[in-house]
Amino acid sequence: MRLSLIVSLIALTLAPPAAAAASGEWIEAEGGALSGVVVETTVEGFSGAGYVGGFDEAADHVTITIPDSPGGLHDLTVRYAAPNGPKKTAVSLNGTPVGEVALAESAGFTEATGAKLVLAEGANTVTFTSAWGWYLIDAIKVAPSAPPAPGVHEAEDGRLDGTVVESSVAGFSGRGYVAGFDSGADSVTITIPDSPGGLHDLTIFYATPYGPKTASLSLNGAGLGDVQFPEHPTFTSVPAGKVLLRAGDNTVTITNNWGWYLIDAIKVTPSAPRGPHQVTGALTDPAATAEAKGLMRYLADNYGERILSGQQDQASIDWVEQNTGKAPAIGGYDLMDYSPSRVERGTVGHDVDHAIAHDRRGGAVTLAWHWNAPSGLVDQPGKEWWRGFYTDATTFDLAAALADPTSADHRLLIRDMDAIAVQLKRLADAGVPVLWRPLHEAEGGWFWWGAKGPGPAKELYRLLHQRLVGHHGLHNLIWVWNSVSPDWYPGDDVVDVVSMDSYPPQGDHGPVIGPYEKLVDLGGDRKLVALGEVGSIPDPDLVRAYQARWSWFVTWSGSFIQDGVVNPRDFVQRVYDHPDVVTLDELPDFKETEGDCAATMRVVAQWGTGHHVEITLRHQENSPSAGWRVTWPLAAGQGVRHVWGATVTTDGTTATAKNLAWNAAVKPGESTTFGYLASGSPTAPALTCAIG
Repeated sequence: MRLSLIVSLIALTLAPPAAAAASGEWIEAEGGALSGVVVETTVEGFSGAGYVGGFDEAADHVTITIPDSPGGLHDLTVRYAAPNGPKKTAVSLNGTPVGEVALAESAGFTEATGAKLVLAEGANTVTFTSAWGWYLIDAIKVAPSAPPAPGVHEAEDGRLDGTVVESSVAGFSGRGYVAGFDSGADSVTITIPDSPGGLHDLTIFYATPYGPKTASLSLNGAGLGDVQFPEHPTFTSVPAGKVLLRAGDNTVTITNNWGWYLIDAIKVTPSAPRGPHQVTGALTDPAATAEAKGLMRYLADNYGERILSGQQDQASIDWVEQNTGKAPAIGGYDLMDYSPSRVERGTVGHDVDHAIAHDRRGGAVTLAWHWNAPSGLVDQPGKEWWRGFYTDATTFDLAAALADPTSADHRLLIRDMDAIAVQLKRLADAGVPVLWRPLHEAEGGWFWWGAKGPGPAKELYRLLHQRLVGHHGLHNLIWVWNSVSPDWYPGDDVVDVVSMDSYPPQGDHGPVIGPYEKLVDLGGDRKLVALGEVGSIPDPDLVRAYQARWSWFVTWSGSFIQDGVVNPRDFVQRVYDHPDVVTLDELPDFKETEGDCAATMRVVAQWGTGHHVEITLRHQENSPSAGWRVTWPLAAGQGVRHVWGATVTTDGTTATAKNLAWNAAVKPGESTTFGYLASGSPTAPALTCAIG
């Protein structure tokens, strides 16, 4: 454990001249105690009787007394000149070094603001020592710092574990920021005092001068998932999701993860109630199969109500069923061993057979593809051919392959897509709709399809979409994108579901709320949001409390589900027994899920014993209907006779109209009309409309 050095001074930055604060008075440097420096008057524009110059030896300094301070955090303004270029001065407060101050080049006297000093009650001394000398000090002024904004809590006031308070990077609030996140357990714990409790939005103020980073969060000691810090060399803020605060004191802990970042402060504000989502059951593929449309409609209808359980790999699916008594609703499988560069080395894929079997049991299927690189496999110890989906195990250059459609590598990309299309066609022929998640975790860069950045990854995704849907006519696919950053998003027209993969620290079963909020924004709240893979299963109670409306989760295989550590056995049982979690036995026949349409009724004519009615149905999805149905209640004495444009049946209290063969397929945005004659007086009943 290294000692934590609290540095109380922010690096000064050049600011335009400003009027003296009403609460502070200028204290002249020439009235201070001089050592190796002198009072001069050559450079015009100084205040008082002169200024202090001669900072040309290492120990040269001036000590200025601040009398009768009330104590506390104060803003420091320095009036200086640096006619010989940008300089630095070392600063001490009451004899204790507090860092170096950068003085921007200025031929005349100007003011620098931004520094903060924690003054003691009574007299204080500020000493400026040469450091990188040849500058002039005219005067200083201190004024009480403004109180922090409501809900803002400074990191430097928190409990440090392996971290330190620093102040060399300008732009922070308070009296410093927390740095030193360079070992696995390094953390800062910030207290939120006297909270009324409830759901709050969390914002983190940070800087990442060494590139994009990731931190792990916890609330009151319980895991809260990860937060990504985009690259930003100066201090900025990032939304970090929501925190469910208890009444009284709460703590937020930020732990290293992918470190070398700076934490300035956090802010919590009461969350606004989440409004209704805008997700519909429409797919981006206008020619989607009835089974795919049925699954998507079911997922959309269920979204925000319950979360579907999922498990990767048949052996782990079997383990879950054997150990909990319930099977996951979603079976997760992989087309990895169907990759041509693996098949030519002897692999035989079985996951399509497992997927068809899971579908036959009434389950839903999701497929990933650990796409072994088409060429350039390194095939050396630690980078064996079977690791060929990793960036470091192949020399395949995606950007170059895409840039030249006549190249051998481009042809190999198409060869691989065509090989995978054969397997997806098997599923289509078996009536299996697929939650298709290709090019997963692209933005991580550890897989070759993400190694060249967002541009090539998005281009490959769209090429794959065109090849599978446009060329091979595969319409049983629900396209699942699997990265959070907007820079990587391939477009609304080729994405049905947005998702991410979550592997928080052991013991963290939080709701993964930060990434959820970002994915909602990514899809404009019009796309389903899902957890493509998880290490630790999110606690369903927290998922509901945080209003994290994940459509499904798929736990990764092997030790992640079976070792009793990542997901303890009793916790897995509780998840599979939870009323908010859908298991295989609770799935409806989702392939038959009907979609919504709009129906309106008008009375064309009426007479003493009856009336003439027309009902118009308008189709609101993006693909033609395969049939439709309209139902409405019958009032006492009403009967239906002489129907055209539909078949109508009644049971005495309800009438049901169904399409004829010639008007079953209503195009998106279009309508069809049917009519009938009825006995009795006309009414204005509520109509229920459904399409297949």
